[in-house]
Amino acid sequence: MKKTAVIILFSIFSRFVCAQELFTTILSAERVMEGESFRVQYVVKDAASISSFIAPDFDQFRLISGPDIYLSEMSNQKNLKQSKNFVFTLVALKAGKFIIPGATIIVDGKPIKSGNLIVDIIPKGKDFKRFEKEFSSDYFLRPGENAQQKINENLFLKVIVDKKNCFVGEPVQATFKLFSRLESKSDIVKNPGFYGFSVYDIVNLSDKELSVEIINRKPYDVHTIRKVQLYPLRPGVFIIEPMEVKNRVEFSRSVVNKKTEQEISEGVLNAKNNRAEPGTEVFETEISTQQVSINVKPVPEKNKPPGYAGAVGAFDIFSSLSKNNFFKNEEGFLEIRINGTGNFIQIDAPVIRWPDGIEGFEPIVKDSLYKTQTPLTGTRIFTYPFVVNIPGKYSIPPVNFSFFNPANRVYNNVSTNELFLQINETSKTVLTKEETKATSDNGIFKEVYLTGILILTIVIVIVFWIYQKNKKTEIVPIQGISETTPAIERVLSAASISVNADDKLFYSDLQQGIWKFMAASFGLSGSEMNKDYLVIKMSDAGVAQTIIKDTASLLSQCEEGLYTNTRFEIDKNEILEKTRGVLHQISQTLL
Repeated sequence: MKKTAVIILFSIFSRFVCAQELFTTILSAERVMEGESFRVQYVVKDAASISSFIAPDFDQFRLISGPDIYLSEMSNQKNLKQSKNFVFTLVALKAGKFIIPGATIIVDGKPIKSGNLIVDIIPKGKDFKRFEKEFSSDYFLRPGENAQQKINENLFLKVIVDKKNCFVGEPVQATFKLFSRLESKSDIVKNPGFYGFSVYDIVNLSDKELSVEIINRKPYDVHTIRKVQLYPLRPGVFIIEPMEVKNRVEFSRSVVNKKTEQEISEGVLNAKNNRAEPGTEVFETEISTQQVSINVKPVPEKNKPPGYAGAVGAFDIFSSLSKNNFFKNEEGFLEIRINGTGNFIQIDAPVIRWPDGIEGFEPIVKDSLYKTQTPLTGTRIFTYPFVVNIPGKYSIPPVNFSFFNPANRVYNNVSTNELFLQINETSKTVLTKEETKATSDNGIFKEVYLTGILILTIVIVIVFWIYQKNKKTEIVPIQGISETTPAIERVLSAASISVNADDKLFYSDLQQGIWKFMAASFGLSGSEMNKDYLVIKMSDAGVAQTIIKDTASLLSQCEEGLYTNTRFEIDKNEILEKTRGVLHQISQTLL
């Protein structure tokens, strides 16, 4: 009995410790002057694990801003996880000791709360000398304090890579961060060289990505200066060169309570601005990241397919024609779509084995990639124009595509379906007089017919509007599957309108539309409205895994669009169309 009790207590304690490691509360300062602002940060160490965030009530404080949400990366031994930081700026209204309440996240449908902290609010102008040592910021340089040593401890650069060994074509993510607790102006005087790699930028200085990290129990402002994906071009040992930054750090010789700020630029720091304000002193210093070596291994020769062209990752391939029936000499288009994750920027156009009689041309390449994910995730589309001048039936043979998957170190082969097309005897550019007259008469008839339809539609709309104005509108919930297309269009109507508006408004409308559809289709409500539970319900209903994966990807993209400042290089109309397709496939499955 005692043994069982011990096991239960140990289990509860272990779960509590794990929760605290996953979700923590951080204060920018433990003592704050009355009327001054301070920051509270709630850090989720594995952003992918949470489905929602619930902020606490700050009834003892005035909320200035928040939550400001930042994504950053935290190394966890062998892997690199993306953390999510929810930051609130508060102002203390009165003196005393107050509890900063923990926030709540939902993980696997269960709530997890971060710990409470205590902040000591000091009366304005009272007993200030008593708290001088702890309370004054690092902007204050005390008598006899070594300025250079203080700079070295409170201002530094780091480069973080997610791996140091990889295969050719397998990405290495490198993140350059500036950590600071000082009043400083920093100038990037040398960007690192990435020789031997194709470079894909994720975050640049202009993105102004800022977070807070605790090092040795001290909070640091962390500026992500640059984050890149590096795709090795050939085997060997390659160097990520150091980034070099010149800094101008300002200290005050008198005790002040000032929140330190950092300014980062590239190539614009002017030596003429070195004049210090009265009561302050300016020091110049240079810092740099460490040089990093990356060992790039060749892909295995064993079992390498004959047509392998360097693709590394996990991919699918699809093909389609703009249509299947053409006039003689009419231009057609063959589209090859490669979906998945991997080194998209190094994938060349697949070779098309055009049958005799079809003249193919060089393809147009278009990418729809999610730049925040490593490896790159999305689609590369190759559109091949072609013409046929000999009537008849033709078939375009399957297109083969081989790739190496570094996860299991295995080569895979995928291929498209065979496509068929019919070329008619008549040329599109040459019509007989009879066909021209018939076309003209048909056009006039269509014009009259469409005009009549337009007038009738206007009349119906006016009558319907008058009817609705004199009748109380009843809101009917989505019936879901029995009215597939209307239901989909109804839940996506707001997103259809905001597709040309602000990005965050579009993602908000799209996210709400998707969840409305899912709630109606799978009977979800309350706490059940989270991705993990949705995946279970979809699997139980027999929805294909590819559709479940696409649904989760759409919801994740909505969350990134809503809660980060990242801009995606993707057409919102295309996202909306993809959403329609996914919801339609779910509806068809549930019929």
